[in-house]
Amino acid sequence: MLGVRPDASDQEVRDAFRRLARQHHPDRSAAERAGADRMAEINEAYRVLSEPSRRAVYDASLRRSPAEPPTVPEPADDAYTPSTSRPADYQPARIPWRMLSVVGIIAVVGIVVLAQFTEPGEPDAPDGIMRIGDCVEIELDNDAREIACTGDPLIDLVVRAFVPFDGRCPGGTLAHRDRQGMGVACVATGER
Repeated sequence: MLGVRPDASDQEVRDAFRRLARQHHPDRSAAERAGADRMAEINEAYRVLSEPSRRAVYDASLRRSPAEPPTVPEPADDAYTPSTSRPADYQPARIPWRMLSVVGIIAVVGIVVLAQFTEPGEPDAPDGIMRIGDCVEIELDNDAREIACTGDPLIDLVVRAFVPFDGRCPGGTLAHRDRQGMGVACVATGER
């Protein structure tokens, strides 16, 4: 195909390939289809003759008798052979949806069951930021300051709402300024 002798050097094979590629490349050939077929044959011949292991197999096939079937060597472990087509037994990866859904359902049920049997933790310690439902004490300057709840609804003063400074607290609550100056805390006893 390349027109080189069986004992041609690598440089001679390369030069013959380049010369024929310039002549028969489909972009340069008048009859593009014929040039493409011829170029594919030239590429295959160069691929075989440029790699020493493939060239040895090809040379051995020339010396073999026609009745003897050709043998194909195993590719080397480090040889890279790109494949443009998928093997016949190719199957895309499958995602085990049934198993994932069963595991998900078991996890949700486990979380719900654990939530039923756990006791609520200790109430959060006062952090200085008042929220609705926090216990407060009233200071001498009429400011409300967050404290830990005692658990006695008759003693605990609880924040029921927050309103702006010019707003009005709902009935049954007393207005006390937030110690941090964020507005007015509407405070009532814990039993309401």
